[in-house]
Amino acid sequence: MEEFKTDLVKWGFDSHFRELALKESDSGLIPARVIGHNRHFYDVVCEKGFFSAKTSGSIRYNSVLKSDLPAVGDWVMISLRRDKSYICSILPRKNCISRRCSGNVIDEQVLSSNIDIVFIVMSMDENFNLKRLQRYISVAASSKIKSVILLTKSDLCDKSSELLEEVKKAAPDKDVFAISSFDESTEELLKSFVKPGTSAVFIGSSGVGKSTLINTLSGSAIRVTGEISSAVRKGRHTTSARELILLASGGMVIDTPGMREIQNWQEEDASGFEIIRELSQQCRFADCRHKTEPGCAVKEAVENGTLPAETLEMWQKQLEESEELKQKKAASLKILETRRSKRKKNKDQNID
Repeated sequence: MEEFKTDLVKWGFDSHFRELALKESDSGLIPARVIGHNRHFYDVVCEKGFFSAKTSGSIRYNSVLKSDLPAVGDWVMISLRRDKSYICSILPRKNCISRRCSGNVIDEQVLSSNIDIVFIVMSMDENFNLKRLQRYISVAASSKIKSVILLTKSDLCDKSSELLEEVKKAAPDKDVFAISSFDESTEELLKSFVKPGTSAVFIGSSGVGKSTLINTLSGSAIRVTGEISSAVRKGRHTTSARELILLASGGMVIDTPGMREIQNWQEEDASGFEIIRELSQQCRFADCRHKTEPGCAVKEAVENGTLPAETLEMWQKQLEESEELKQKKAASLKILETRRSKRKKNKDQNID
């Protein structure tokens, strides 16, 4: 009987990752994609099927940051040993959506990796917050991934057209759509972006309808959704873990838990603020901070209404956070490098 093999191409295994995997295949390892993660195991798919895998001792020992560990969407090399599987290495990521860990910890949390498109989801009810939306836009932009903004629950909003124009004005270079899960055209819209072989991720706050959109895209209820609360008119958060889902249409989606806060891990201060970057070229001073400097084209745009004041305020806030994060990361990096050096030294001594 011929051995069953899973077609990894439909899971996004293109020529780029195939070439990377070939460099490690001599060691007897085979490529696999991480499609889920719970507390103790990673769910992976390889040519021989689906497995629950643990990280190897080497990965656990050498991981200093959270980003050193596998994330949903990663391509990894695994070892199959009878009924057990182990993740032995992580292939270099094409990109990733990540954020700074909450609290005072200077660490990177990878939300998902090797993504082709990011759907930024915000509902047009009490959840609507332009500053929070700009934060998501900046995170996606700093990851160099195409993003599409979906404004959900338009059927519950009396001023959906007004809010749509407000977002388009704040993000003129992005595709922005006001949608409803009850509108049949929503499925067609989503499928126009999520084509076979494409990996997409939905990010946004709790209760904005991410899981509902995934169900719409798949044509079936593959994600459990929370009922709408009559008190606050928003869905209860139901997704508790990240999972990569293969759709019948051939694309892939990752649903992420809602995030109460999201801080950019990258330091690119203009990411997601392309309109400010363009206006800055017209400022009198090249290093203009758009505060009290004379001849500031950005402040002039705010005054004449072509640039929302909230956008400039958000840019200035993220610039301050970025500079603070850069200083903290530099200090943290010294500690991490010392820790890595000690581990390498101990490892070399054990080998000797």
